[in-house]
Amino acid sequence: MDGAPSNAPLGFPELWESLARARMDIAELKGMVKMHFADGAHHTPPCATASGLQKTLHAAMGAAIISLLSAVGTLVFEIVKGMH
Repeated sequence: MDGAPSNAPLGFPELWESLARARMDIAELKGMVKMHFADGAHHTPPCATASGLQKTLHAAMGAAIISLLSAVGTLVFEIVKGMH
C-alpha cells in the first residue's frame, strides 16, 4: 500500500473499487443460483456454492423464526400483564 494505516478511511477510488467488486460477486452468485435452480434437475450432491447458500438460508430462517417467536411471546406477556 502507500503507507496509510490499515484502519484509515477508504478514499473514493478504493470505495468504488470495493463497490464494483461486491457488485460483481453478487452478480456471480445470482447467476450461479439462477443456473443451478433453472434447469429443473436436482443436483446430487449439490455444488459447494449452492450447499453453502442453502446452509446460510436455513440458519437465517431459523434465526428469523426464533426472533418471531420471541416477539410473539413478549407481546402475549405484555397483554397478560396488562390484564392484571
